[in-house]
Amino acid sequence: MKRIFTLLLVMAAVAVNAQSIKLFYNNAPMNDGDTVFVPIDPHQDEAVVYLAYQNQTSSPIEFKVKKDVLFMGEEGDLLFCVGECYTGNVSAAMTLAANEMMPEDGSLSFHTSYSGSLDPALVKFTFFLTENESDKVTCYVCFGSGTGIRPADMLKNLGAYPNPAHNVVNIEYVTPNTESYLVIKNLTGREVYRTSLANVAGKKQVDISSFNAGVYFYGIESEGKMLCTKKLLVK
Repeated sequence: MKRIFTLLLVMAAVAVNAQSIKLFYNNAPMNDGDTVFVPIDPHQDEAVVYLAYQNQTSSPIEFKVKKDVLFMGEEGDLLFCVGECYTGNVSAAMTLAANEMMPEDGSLSFHTSYSGSLDPALVKFTFFLTENESDKVTCYVCFGSGTGIRPADMLKNLGAYPNPAHNVVNIEYVTPNTESYLVIKNLTGREVYRTSLANVAGKKQVDISSFNAGVYFYGIESEGKMLCTKKLLVK
């Protein structure tokens, strides 16, 4: 009975975390939270990237795409297209047949463009089912090399929730696209947690069950320097 119960729990966890939509870049599958880098050419009117997407289920699905601009140049213009093109934050509902894939060069392919500025821009796109918004997949598009990301932009997009936290905390971050680490220190400055960050932006879930209650500081370290920090309260 114990084995059966454990198997059911595993199956339930898989079902909860299943993603109906898969993204592809240059014909290669992407992981949830991956970043695509798009160079800005000053001799071109705009920088553009195309992504393919696929319904991984055996049933038709209806979905939308949400845009979150983390930062971009003051003069920049950004739009995204999935069937139609949008300057707002959410697309209209789209449908995909069972197992249908929309290639990068298809009429309904997803693409986004950035123009009007040579400053870097970072945008998060979320594909989610209209009937179940927790069934989603995200990607980040970074226009420019990423090395021009300012500490002010990293600080603005650094956040922890819940805060105060107990047992587990989720930390969202943006890095300068160099070798970077998420670091947590206590009030005395002693380092209590460190992990490398593979993507220029994303979210890390941190187990803090062994932390003593009190005030901590978390932030992004790159090339031996703390670039931005914020306060975390642990119950």
